[in-house]
Amino acid sequence: MSRIELCPRCGQPLPPREREGVYLPARKAAIFDFVRQHPGITAEGIRAHCFPDGTRIKTIHVHIVQINDLMAGTSVRIEGDYSSGKSDHGGYRIVKRSKRSGRTKARRR
Repeated sequence: MSRIELCPRCGQPLPPREREGVYLPARKAAIFDFVRQHPGITAEGIRAHCFPDGTRIKTIHVHIVQINDLMAGTSVRIEGDYSSGKSDHGGYRIVKRSKRSGRTKARRR
């Protein structure tokens, strides 16, 4: 679950953490981190982990589009697997952008 981190001394909210040189709000940072730790995770899996209070699947897709917009100047993005032929993604993973073509390729770990 995404929570706002508080300073242990004064109790004030800490600023969002940096991911790939970009500051993401807490919920988006939690989604990005979860996808990085669990390549191939489905939108349903993201919802179960990052939105325990429940949300629509469409909200997950919107968050991922917004994360990719914020990460546009970086070398990575979140990409869904369309190989299943379904309208929904088979799973999400962090991919590295190709410098020459602007296309993406799977990031190897």
